[in-house]
Amino acid sequence: MDLASVWRFWIVWVLSGTLSLGCERLQLQQVLNTETLSKLNEMGGPFPRVCVEERLSLKTKSLNLMKLSKGLQTQDRIQIVHQTLRHFIKIYSMNLGSVTWPQDKVENFRLLLDRQLEELEECVKKPGSESRPRRNATIHKYFRKLRKFLKQKRFSDCAWEIIRAETRARLQQILFITAQIRRRN
Repeated sequence: MDLASVWRFWIVWVLSGTLSLGCERLQLQQVLNTETLSKLNEMGGPFPRVCVEERLSLKTKSLNLMKLSKGLQTQDRIQIVHQTLRHFIKIYSMNLGSVTWPQDKVENFRLLLDRQLEELEECVKKPGSESRPRRNATIHKYFRKLRKFLKQKRFSDCAWEIIRAETRARLQQILFITAQIRRRN
C-alpha cells in the first residue's frame, strides 16, 4: 500500500473516531462510503471479460435501493443503508480463498465497511427508534440469493468478481441516498 493511501485511510479513521454522526450529519458517512468505493475499485480493476458469461447465471433482479427508499422517512432510509451494509459485511466474511485481490486491500475494504456500519449504529439506535432495526424483506431476499450464488459457484474468482460489481452498484446507490438525506435535513 502506498503512503498516500495509508495517509488517506488514517485521516478517515481519525475523523470517524472524533466526529459524531448525529444522523443529521451524514457527511462522514459519505466520506467513508467514497473511501470504501475507492478501496473496492483498487481491489480488482475492471470487470474481467472471462466472467461475463457467468454473470448471466446470477438469477436475481438487481436491487434498486433508491426505488426502495423513495418516499420513506429519514430513519427508514438510514435503516435500509444499515441493513445493506450489514449484509455486505456478512458476504465479505465468507470464503475469500479463491480471490486474486491483494489481501491488504480486502482487509482495508472490510474495515471501512465495518466503520460505516458502526457509525450507522448510532443512527438506528437513536432515542425514540425501535431497539432493533426493522428487516426489509426485499433486501434480505436479494442478499440471500447472492450468498446462494457464491456457494453454488463454489466461491470462484468470477463469482466474487460478480459480487464485487454488485457491491459497487449498491455502494453508489448508498452514496446517493445519504446525499438525499443530508439535503432533507
